[in-house]
Amino acid sequence: MTEIEPKRRKLIPEMEGRQARWYAKLRGTPNQMAEYRRRAVDLTDGLPADADILEVAPGPGYMAVEMARRGMTVTGLDVSRTAVEIATEYAAAQGSEARFKQGDVVALPFAADSFDRIVCQAAFKNFAEPLKALNEMHRVLRTGGTAVIEDMWSESTAADIRNEVERMELPAITAFMTRRILTWLRRRAYSRAQFAALAQRSAFGGAEVETSGIEIRVRLTK
Repeated sequence: MTEIEPKRRKLIPEMEGRQARWYAKLRGTPNQMAEYRRRAVDLTDGLPADADILEVAPGPGYMAVEMARRGMTVTGLDVSRTAVEIATEYAAAQGSEARFKQGDVVALPFAADSFDRIVCQAAFKNFAEPLKALNEMHRVLRTGGTAVIEDMWSESTAADIRNEVERMELPAITAFMTRRILTWLRRRAYSRAQFAALAQRSAFGGAEVETSGIEIRVRLTK
């Protein structure tokens, strides 16, 4: 597609250095690791054991490693060099074959028709060029492949955010900070209607969109 979109203003820069390592620690609690294992089952549902999966913005790599444990060939691509380092270190420590590389979602360094599934969690709202990102995902997916995007949505409530943070089982100060951050990031998030319209404009031509709690779940099929 040749449609040109204006870049969205970034609320925060890419996480590097100490900030990226703080985030990895924040997301690595026992409760959240159990959630990664549960979500890995759902995200790989219906795929053959030798499927190729791309995770866009994998951060510390926890989800990628869990999907790889299920026999999938998993590649993670993150714009943050520190995140790639952390994820690579984590995968090695876990004896995982998940691999990570640095790059940008608007110019994916992969050939067309390379993956059976693309996963993107808690990152899409921060993409400066979301239409271009969707079109790149479409390009590298194989025919019949799906992209699954999970993120915050703009109509989540303060109670939704509070319940989500309580589920993380964080220390009190960290929980307070996390609530503040999520409330701030909600300004960046999409509504159901906004994401549906974006998907309609993309090479996918549409999407299945669901919401629950603070989360929006989008499934796009090539």
